[in-house]
Amino acid sequence: MSRQVVRLEIATSDGFTKVVLIDRSPFLIGSDPSADLPLGLPGVAPRHAQIVRLGHVYRLVPLAPAAPLSLNGAAVPAEGADLSHDARLGLGPGFPRALRFLIEGARLEDREDRLIILMEVARTITSSLALDETLGRVLDGAVRFSGAERGYLFLREGERLVRWTRAGEAPPPNVDVSLSVAEEVARTGRPIYRDRLGDEPGRSVTESIVRLRLQAILCIPLSLRQDVIGVVYLDSKRPLPHHNPDLPLLEALAGLAAIAIQNSRLVEERLRTERTLVMGQMARAIVHDVRSPLASIRGLADLLRERMAEGDPARSHLSTIIAEVDRLTLLTGDLLQFSNEAPPLHRAPVPIAELVRQTLTPLQPRLRQSNVRLDLQLEEGTQVLADAPRLLRVLHNLVANSLEAMRGGGALAIACRRADGHCLLTVRDTGCGMPEEVRRKVFEPFFSHGKPNGTGLGMAIVRKIVEEHGGRVQVESAPGQGTTVRLDLPVAA
Repeated sequence: MSRQVVRLEIATSDGFTKVVLIDRSPFLIGSDPSADLPLGLPGVAPRHAQIVRLGHVYRLVPLAPAAPLSLNGAAVPAEGADLSHDARLGLGPGFPRALRFLIEGARLEDREDRLIILMEVARTITSSLALDETLGRVLDGAVRFSGAERGYLFLREGERLVRWTRAGEAPPPNVDVSLSVAEEVARTGRPIYRDRLGDEPGRSVTESIVRLRLQAILCIPLSLRQDVIGVVYLDSKRPLPHHNPDLPLLEALAGLAAIAIQNSRLVEERLRTERTLVMGQMARAIVHDVRSPLASIRGLADLLRERMAEGDPARSHLSTIIAEVDRLTLLTGDLLQFSNEAPPLHRAPVPIAELVRQTLTPLQPRLRQSNVRLDLQLEEGTQVLADAPRLLRVLHNLVANSLEAMRGGGALAIACRRADGHCLLTVRDTGCGMPEEVRRKVFEPFFSHGKPNGTGLGMAIVRKIVEEHGGRVQVESAPGQGTTVRLDLPVAA
């Protein structure tokens, strides 16, 4: 048997908690200043009760016959009552404190039980290769193993931490967590455990910890070698069941979780690559067979329309044919761009601010008609090494998506600036936004949401062009909160 650690938790009505170590027997509770737990409160007798250790059993014994004493809501008899972990002690109906008896991290069988839970959690985490399912199991397992009241999973996207939500779950607008702790763990790659935050002197306490009245925070990095891919954040407004969590076990669980997440990502990336390859091969075959007939159809329709009188009703039908052929021609261009048959990049230093203006100039009438306000914050002089026509296509696709999302009007903000050898370009709208399950699929080819005439290739092409330039693209969105697309492009030397 290993040594038991026994404590008494004293919680006030306003949420603050103090934890006292029971390190002697008997342990006196009363209003007497010399008591082991002095409580100078109304209704507390000088020698109210004591906790006595009898072998491996702790017993609560009343000392003042006239003073009320209860255990888990029942009156304690004169001979006393045995205490168990999480037992509630009462010192009378008007006593303004909540007392809880804790036996923590104590016996060998307790550790064996936790190891069994750890193995069950590990088996669950590694039994799926679906990324969303794996992430959900990682979070559920961490909450179960730690005994925390709540938990969140943050994944690293560049230098930012993005909270993961389950598919179909609408994320709340604000999540009250201590982000400073999560960010420190992501930066250092080391776990952080904080307990009795309102009681322990000399410990750094952030504003969010005080505001949330948290008593325990446990934050574990999800690391692969030296790279932190995410953070598991757990907290509680009362101390965790195990006052000193077994951090080596939790880190082992987090390491296994990180491997499972990475394996799921690799499987999904492999499937996406294979699907893209097949689609590209199919696209090339279709485009080569379709382009010539489309050109013939459009030419003949245009010729027939020119020969018809102005009032002939057939002219409108021919105009419809021409418009649809143009749409199909645009689709074939998208297919070629998406496949590997697109021409090689012709890079040159390009002022990014000028590209933004070139994109917006032909769209000015549509912006006015759609009642969309434009906010430009463009850092002049910032140049990127890029194929200008391809980058114009990226900007056009992003702005067109924003306008589609703001059919009732809104604001479109475009900003660019230089930072650490990169050009950061942001396109933000105040449109309808996207649920999380849509945001995750936004780069999948032929996936379209909310656009009846969309090809589903716009964002897939955006990512392909940006990655061909050695850059990255990220999308943030939520229903009713608009969408923000961030491009990170290498600047010209």
